[in-house]
Amino acid sequence: MNIQTVADNLRNTIAGKEHLLDQYSRALEGDKMLYEQKIAVGAASEFIKINIAELERILQDVEQCIEKVEV
Repeated sequence: MNIQTVADNLRNTIAGKEHLLDQYSRALEGDKMLYEQKIAVGAASEFIKINIAELERILQDVEQCIEKVEV
């Protein structure tokens, strides 16, 4: 595995988590969930947002490494 593969994997992981977050957001907008389910999905959404932000920072670091290798 090389650094470009790591960057691609991070991008795919971020995209998957953004998709999940979008699904959770749509579920929260509906009225098919119990109150307790909305609390749980809302909390999970907040954790996913934090995780996405962390992964984006890691991706920035990896992209800087790629730039240094390419120069």
